[in-house]
Amino acid sequence: MSQRMSGLVWLLRGLGVVNIAAAVAVVAPRAWLAGCHQFLGLGPFPAAPIAGYLARTTSLWFASFGILLWFVSRDIPRYSQLIAFLGWAMAIQGIVVFMIDCGEGLPVWWIAIEGPTCLLLGISLLGLRKSERNTREDST
Repeated sequence: MSQRMSGLVWLLRGLGVVNIAAAVAVVAPRAWLAGCHQFLGLGPFPAAPIAGYLARTTSLWFASFGILLWFVSRDIPRYSQLIAFLGWAMAIQGIVVFMIDCGEGLPVWWIAIEGPTCLLLGISLLGLRKSERNTREDST
C-alpha cells in the first residue's frame, strides 16, 4: 500500500468512525437529545414527535454512511469511482449545507464549521483518490 493510498484509507476510515458514532443518537434517551440540543445553544428540544424522528433517522443515515466509508476503504482500487462520486457529493453537500445553515439562522460557529468542513473533506477525498490512481498507474 502506497503512502498516498494509506492517507486515503485513513481519511475514509476516520470519517467512517466519526459517522458511525452517530448511532448513539439512534438509541439515546430523548433527555440526552434534549440535553445536547440545549448544550449546543439551540434552545429547548422541540416536543413534537417529528423532532425525535428526524434526529434519530438522520443519525442512522450518518452511521450507515460511516459503514459504507469503512467498507470502501478496504479496496481502494475496486471502489475508486465510488470514492470519486462520494468526494464530489461531499463537496457539493458542503456548499448546500452552508447555504441551509445560513438560511436557518444557525449559530455562526455552526455555519463556519459544518459546510466548509464537508467541502474540504470532499476535496481531500478527490485529491487523495487522484494521487492514489496516479501512483497506481505509474507502477504498472
